[in-house]
Amino acid sequence: MTTIKITIDNRKNAQLLTKMLKSMAFVKKIEEDLPISPNSNQFLLLQNFFNSIEPNSMFRDINNPVEWQKNIRDEWEAR
Repeated sequence: MTTIKITIDNRKNAQLLTKMLKSMAFVKKIEEDLPISPNSNQFLLLQNFFNSIEPNSMFRDINNPVEWQKNIRDEWEAR
């Protein structure tokens, strides 16, 4: 297991990132500092977007992760 420590520029973005990470099956534990109080329209739009994502739905269309990643790399090298 590997631990990653991330510093986010503000609490709103931290909450959005936390929501996204919680939807990924391979993320085992998330430690948060304090709860975040939303107070902007942009935050609410992003929060609604992330709340609309079903848990464990990200990347579920990828059958072969190695081949998928290779194709992504090929796209970058072709530019």
